[in-house]
Amino acid sequence: MNPLLPIACALLLFSSSGCQDPIRFAPSESQKQVAELTYSLAAKIAAEGADPQSAAARRIEAGARAAVAYMGRPAAPPDIDNFDTVVAQAASDALARPDPWSVADHLLELGIGIAGLVGGAYGIKAASYLRMAKEKSAALKEIVQGNELFLGEVTPKEVDKFKAAQAAQSPATRRIVTEVKAGAPA
Repeated sequence: MNPLLPIACALLLFSSSGCQDPIRFAPSESQKQVAELTYSLAAKIAAEGADPQSAAARRIEAGARAAVAYMGRPAAPPDIDNFDTVVAQAASDALARPDPWSVADHLLELGIGIAGLVGGAYGIKAASYLRMAKEKSAALKEIVQGNELFLGEVTPKEVDKFKAAQAAQSPATRRIVTEVKAGAPA
């Protein structure tokens, strides 16, 4: 049996298991800024009103166009009368996104399972490596969460001492900790 067959089957199952959109990168900083600026302009226009030909109205349209370009068009055009319902559902969907830690954990489990299917010495080594990566990921998450809890309960002077103690961290460590704080898998 070809050792790549189980991997191909797993990838096929993963890709057809309800993922409606292809996996895509998280929004870039400029995409986040466009969304924030569009929101701010929309709030200002709602409060003050604006001429449809004004610069603010054109910027709202351009910002919305950028958001649609990233998210894609809906399968069916929404009815404007249902705007509030659609917005509430979109906000709920945004909050219900999967936790990056659980996604990473599931992917590591999938990798361990595939390594078990492949078997042999390389499969055992791969499964061992992935199990270790999973344990390290969980440990790092616990450490960062503990540090955040600690920093929330101490005085500003103690926070400065803590930050000074962490100043010797390597750039790679700082990057990983920043990703963990932001909710991205390490």
